[in-house]
Amino acid sequence: MVLGKVKSLTISFDCLNDSNVPVYSSGDTVSGRVNLEVTGEIRVKSLKIHARGHAKVRWTESRNAGSNTAYTQNYTEEVEYFNHKDILIGHERGKFLY
Repeated sequence: MVLGKVKSLTISFDCLNDSNVPVYSSGDTVSGRVNLEVTGEIRVKSLKIHARGHAKVRWTESRNAGSNTAYTQNYTEEVEYFNHKDILIGHERGKFLY
């Protein structure tokens, strides 16, 4: 079993500034490393990576519109920045390379 031979799997992101905190803004290039350490030799048919970046926010604002009138407004927003899949080793089932 391959999973029994996995010693560690870590993902680290490169920082764009001196804060050592990986924070990105729209338009920034996200980069980093995926490190897989195994305890012995393993056979691999395929290796795929799927990276997804999205944001989700919700907040509520309450206001008074006079002496007896109040209302609450709920806000929500979702944004998908990227959804990228890559095959590093092998190929998709049913797809063949010649």
